[in-house]
Amino acid sequence: MFGREFWVTAVDEFERSELTQEGFARQRGIAVTTLRTWIYKLRRERKARVSLIPVRMVTSTAPAARGPAAEGEIEIELKTGVRLRLSTAVDLDYVTALAQRLG
Repeated sequence: MFGREFWVTAVDEFERSELTQEGFARQRGIAVTTLRTWIYKLRRERKARVSLIPVRMVTSTAPAARGPAAEGEIEIELKTGVRLRLSTAVDLDYVTALAQRLG
């Protein structure tokens, strides 16, 4: 009935809502069993994706040991004081989510 794009949007809206699956489906006029199927399918796909970011560990906190950021790199400092230096070529939405999780 509805295509993948519809369900990707619907599941995203459901996950941001405060509604139960039943309430969301009723509000949208869609079958709750189909909604559940797409929630399961899309969450499984998300977990299957692996995001890797190249990392170089520097154990010293001395600025001289870290050296200046190279062109095309950004450095972010977490609330914990840990600094991450990343290429600007990485997905910055992923980096933001990672930084929020790491604190």
